[in-house]
Amino acid sequence: MAEFTSQGGILRGQDVVSILFPVAVIPLLFLLRSVFFYVKARSQFPGPPIRNFWVGNLDQTMANDVHEKWLQWNREYGPIFQTWNSPFSRVIYIGDPHIITEITTLNWPKSSAQYAGFRPLSGDALFVQTNHEKWRIQSKRLAPAFQPHVIQAQRPCLAKHLSNFVRAMDVVAEQNTVVDLSSLHILLTLDFVGDIAFGTNLHAISQGRDCRILQLFEIILPELMKCGLFPLRGRFPILQKTRLMYRAIAELRSMAEKAIKDARQKGDEALGTSPRKKISDILATQREPDESYTFSSKELCDNYIAFLVAGGDPTAHTMSFLIYQVLCHPLVLKKVRAEIDANIPFDTTVPSISQVNLPYLNMVIKETLRYSSPGFGTFRVCPVDTTIAGVTLPANTTLALWNPAVHRDPKLWDNADEFDPERWQSGQPKVRGSYFPFSSGPRSCIGQGLAMLEMTMTLATVFRRYDLSLESGFQMEYLPSFTLKPKNGLLVRAILRKF
Repeated sequence: MAEFTSQGGILRGQDVVSILFPVAVIPLLFLLRSVFFYVKARSQFPGPPIRNFWVGNLDQTMANDVHEKWLQWNREYGPIFQTWNSPFSRVIYIGDPHIITEITTLNWPKSSAQYAGFRPLSGDALFVQTNHEKWRIQSKRLAPAFQPHVIQAQRPCLAKHLSNFVRAMDVVAEQNTVVDLSSLHILLTLDFVGDIAFGTNLHAISQGRDCRILQLFEIILPELMKCGLFPLRGRFPILQKTRLMYRAIAELRSMAEKAIKDARQKGDEALGTSPRKKISDILATQREPDESYTFSSKELCDNYIAFLVAGGDPTAHTMSFLIYQVLCHPLVLKKVRAEIDANIPFDTTVPSISQVNLPYLNMVIKETLRYSSPGFGTFRVCPVDTTIAGVTLPANTTLALWNPAVHRDPKLWDNADEFDPERWQSGQPKVRGSYFPFSSGPRSCIGQGLAMLEMTMTLATVFRRYDLSLESGFQMEYLPSFTLKPKNGLLVRAILRKF
């Protein structure tokens, strides 16, 4: 028998084998176990074919037409399908409304693996918070700033920025020039949400493309969504786009921190002199019984940025999608115009809250959020294998409750691919869990009332004051970024209406 000399003496060949055998076998067993679970998981749910073993379906889920693929996959593979980011990471898309209802009602936790991709921007803000107890406390503390009477109190601030919006549109009408209305919508929402959340006038409409926050968002948001879908991209910022995103985030958060400091200083100086009306003032000066601030500066910074993103981008894009669809459907435009004209006097520049109680316009907004919802949905996870409606969902796997496919599922909606506001007439039943543009259950969007106020007032103002027409040959194209957005803007001409 061969012998091997070492510092500790002599090792026989059989001793070497006995030492090396476990070292070799353990990785082999781990590999076999991983292969077994991978093969089993691949067969659990259908999904698009994998072209590369190591990157799974990333070539498809990172593509600019992935929103169209979601619809296609739902119809081809059924309401539950899966995609892969690697051999060790998959996402299961849930399109069954009964399962969606169960998950959201019981408030299954958000997927920490996926929301880690959003944290560089929003930290521990409410919408990315994966710790249930921290979410519950934060939600309770934020709620007073989003009560209906507080939201209605934001109307004067919105009216101020809408007046600036109208002045910009009047110039377009007088000069008979083409305007990208989607860009104006983004600038308006930045001005409004920046004012009520940051307490700062961003002057976005007057600055246009020179608005710094607009520029930062254009760097951050497309890359952020890719980091959310594939968290390793953000964790290891190899790509230049990812590194640029981190630098832009640092600049944006610096702006937010300064705004918080200014808001607290102003709040302390004006303590007891007047009621707080702006959301930023309410949150910045909110205190506990021991007089300590309810929110730390970091918590405020996280949530202010989340409000600016979630309250600006999706709202602006919804208005652009809506105007495009209304202009493509003359009968819908006729009904919208008739309702607005009957409720808002001609000499009104910006309507009051009572004047925008417009049922038909509300139906058109709902249909827009169904047909082309800017927000995609939510990522959830369950700690143990769980069976719902006969489907077993595996533990610790990301579940995407994704509304694009659900909102356009022909099995759930009559004429699913048609834009038809009439489907929202009262009395027409909807399957619970088939419509969730603001998410649903306890974690539904805290700012949806604010978004609805901004959309109804802006759209009523636009349709009351202007005759709009699409630029000749224009057809909207869609692009998935942080939300679904117009890829080529919304090019229109505007004429001041005359009575």
